[in-house]
Amino acid sequence: DVKTAVSVPVKDFVELCERTTFAAAREMGRYAFNGVLLEVDPNEMTLVATDGRRLALARLEGQTGISKRQSRILPVKGLAQLQRAGSEAGPDAVLKIGLLENQVAFALPSTEIVAQLVEGEFPDFRAVLPKETDAPQKVALDREELASAIRRAAVTAGDGARSVELNFGSGRLSVTSRQEGVGESRSEMPVDYDGDEVGIRFNPEFLGDYLKVLPEPSVDYRFKDRASAGFFTGKDDSVYVVMPITS
Repeated sequence: DVKTAVSVPVKDFVELCERTTFAAAREMGRYAFNGVLLEVDPNEMTLVATDGRRLALARLEGQTGISKRQSRILPVKGLAQLQRAGSEAGPDAVLKIGLLENQVAFALPSTEIVAQLVEGEFPDFRAVLPKETDAPQKVALDREELASAIRRAAVTAGDGARSVELNFGSGRLSVTSRQEGVGESRSEMPVDYDGDEVGIRFNPEFLGDYLKVLPEPSVDYRFKDRASAGFFTGKDDSVYVVMPITS
């Protein structure tokens, strides 16, 4: 396999990492889930991470200098090292990514990180991404307001099968949780929604992890019903898909 080298502004690549790596699987042995897929096309670069219950994708558009798609599964630890090194590099620093047969080399002006690629088959993420027709309801949410409502609800979400409920009704969203012997929490915020009333339950960490890394002040949430995957979009080129809790 020929070595492919791609150059990208380091701050842009670090942002791709921040928007995705949190969703990679932590436990070993789930296919290649505990790696992050890097896909380089002639006109864009994409990072994707999933643990089977949620999926985060972020894209960076721009000429990459390669003629046909290349895919590699990168180790989360290597990307974490790169994020640290990248945040210390200057704002205009350029990152060179060398894609080898079974390694990836990240070269910054003053640092080089070489990491072994993760072996295995990454799941077909395109099959998981909902089309807009799969999720006809769309609601714009204030990121900070939603994040603090989730944090409050997480306190009373219990220890076992933790869940918080997003309840959409006419003109409002309430975020609730309750646990026998612990108490209950309810926060309400105005939203532009006029569909049927629906309550959708999620693992609070899954929502909190995403809202923490999102730089935008507002996030769009699309869904179909309480049992189907919902998806959040910040900028147009980043997507977060989450499975609700239905049992």
